[in-house]
Amino acid sequence: MSSESMSGGSAPGLFTRKATGLVREARTVDALFYNVMWASVALSFSFAWLFYAFYPGANLVVSFLIAAAMGIPGAFLYAMLSQIMPRTGGDYVFNSRSLSPSIGFAANFSFCFWLAIIYGLYTTYMASYGFGAMGRMIAGFTGSQTWLSIGDWFSTESGLFITGTVALLLSAAIFVVGGLRLFLRLQVVVFALYALGTFLIPVIVGLVQTKAGFLANFNEYAANLGVNNATVKLAASGAEGGFVPSSGFDTTMTLKSVTVFWYIFGFLYASNYFAGEIRMRKGTHLLSIPGALLVAVVFIGALLPVYLGITGYDFNSLLGLADPAAYGFAAGAPAYPEVMGIASGSWVVGLVIIGGFTLGLLVWLPQTMLLISRAMFAWSFDRIMPERLSYVDPRTHAPVVSIAIVTVLGIASTAIYAFTDWFTTLAVLLGLTITLAITAIGGIVLPFRQKAMVDNSPYGKRIAGIPLLSIVAFFALIGFGCGIGVLLWDESSGASLSLNPGKLWLALGVYVVAFIIYGVSSAVRRSQGIDLKLAHRELPPE
Repeated sequence: MSSESMSGGSAPGLFTRKATGLVREARTVDALFYNVMWASVALSFSFAWLFYAFYPGANLVVSFLIAAAMGIPGAFLYAMLSQIMPRTGGDYVFNSRSLSPSIGFAANFSFCFWLAIIYGLYTTYMASYGFGAMGRMIAGFTGSQTWLSIGDWFSTESGLFITGTVALLLSAAIFVVGGLRLFLRLQVVVFALYALGTFLIPVIVGLVQTKAGFLANFNEYAANLGVNNATVKLAASGAEGGFVPSSGFDTTMTLKSVTVFWYIFGFLYASNYFAGEIRMRKGTHLLSIPGALLVAVVFIGALLPVYLGITGYDFNSLLGLADPAAYGFAAGAPAYPEVMGIASGSWVVGLVIIGGFTLGLLVWLPQTMLLISRAMFAWSFDRIMPERLSYVDPRTHAPVVSIAIVTVLGIASTAIYAFTDWFTTLAVLLGLTITLAITAIGGIVLPFRQKAMVDNSPYGKRIAGIPLLSIVAFFALIGFGCGIGVLLWDESSGASLSLNPGKLWLALGVYVVAFIIYGVSSAVRRSQGIDLKLAHRELPPE
C-alpha cells in the first residue's frame, strides 16, 4: 500500500468527506488525566468491603498486583496501535484495518453497547455515594436532620434519576458550548481536585489516624445519625449476615477478587478513541496509556496500606455483610471516601474527600460521551452508519448529533439503574473485555496484513524475525484472556458461567446484532455504488 494511499489520498466517496473536521486540541497530559479518571481508580477501591464480604481470605495487595500485571501488555499494545494509526475511533479503526470491517465494527459496537449500559451506574453512584454522602457527612458531624434528609433523598429512585439526568445534560452542554477544548480545560481542574480528595488527603488521614481513633469517630458519627454503640450493632448485624473472622490467606478467593481490580487495569486505554484529536509528540501514547497504568499503581499502592491500617479485615467484612440501617446508615453502607472522612474527624475534610470522588464520577460522564460519540463518528465517516452521525459543528469541532444520541442513551441507562436491578456493578466487564481480546488478535496479525504501515512506524522492529507488535499483542491477549477467564469463573462478577450464563450469551448476542447491522449497511451502500471494504483498506483522512 502506498504512503499516499495510507495518508488518506483515496478515491472520492469512500469516506463521507475529505477531512474529519476534528482538531488536534488535546495534549499528552490531557490524555493521561483522561485515562486515569476514566479507568475509575477511586470507584474500584470505593467498596473495599466487597473483597472481605464476597472474597473471604482474599489478599488485596496480591489481587491488585495480579490485575496490574494482566493489564501491562495491553497498555503497551494500545499505545503502539494509537501511534501507528492515530485516528479518531480507537479500536474500531485498528480492528477494521487489521481483521475485517465487520469484525472491527462488531467489536467496537459491543464495547459502546456495554458503556451505554453502565452509564447509569456512574450517574446513580454519583448521586448516592457522592451528593448523598455529602449530606450524610454533615449530618454525621453536626446531628442535623435536615442535612440527613437531603442526603437520603439522593438515594431515592427519583433522586437517582433526576440527579443523573441533570448531570448528563450538563455533560452534553460542555461539548455543545465549548467542544473538546472546554472539556479538556475542565478536566485539568477536576483531575487536581480528584487527586487531592480521593488519594492525597485520605493517605494523610490514614497516616495520622489510629484504628482505635477511627472506631471512636465512627461511633460518634453514627450516634449523630441516630444509632448509639454502632460498632456493637454492626458486629451483631454482620454476624447475622454470615460474618466469619479471617482464617488466613485464601488463594482461590485472591484470584477471583482480581475481578474488582480488573475494573481499573483492564481499561486504562480509552484515550485511543480520540487519538485523532491528540497532538502527536514522540512517546505521546506511551506516556498517556502505560503512564496512566503507572499512576493507578501508585495511587492504589499508597492508598491500600493506610486504609487497611485504620479499618482492618473484620470492619470491612462487617460493612459488606451487615444491614446498613442497623448501624445508622439507612441509605446504604459507606464507600471509602465517607469512611476516610469519618476517620479525619472533620466534616470539612470529609466533604473535600467526597467532593473529589464525586467529581471523578461526574467527569466520567462527558469522558464517556466523548468516547462513544467518537466511535459513532468513525462508523459514520466510514459510511457504515448514516452520514449525519459524523456531522461536526464548525465552531466547536464536536460531533453534536452523536453526542445528542449518547445523552439519550445515558438517560435511559440512568432509568435502568435507578428503577431496576437488571445489572450489577461488574456485569458489563465481560462484554468490554471481549473487545480488548479481539484488539489483541488484531495487533498480532496487523504486521502481516498491513506490513508497510507497521514497518514505517516507530514499532516496525522484529525480534528473532517476529514483529515486535505481534509479540506485545500476544502477551496482551494472554492478559485479556485471563481477564475473561476470571470473570467467567468468579461467582461475584455478575457474568460467571455458574450463576450468570445468560451474560455470556448476551455478550455474544450483541455481536450477532452488530454483524446484522453491518450486513444491512453493506448491502445498502452496495446499492448506492459504494464498497465498504475499499474504505477499510486504508486509514481514514484526518
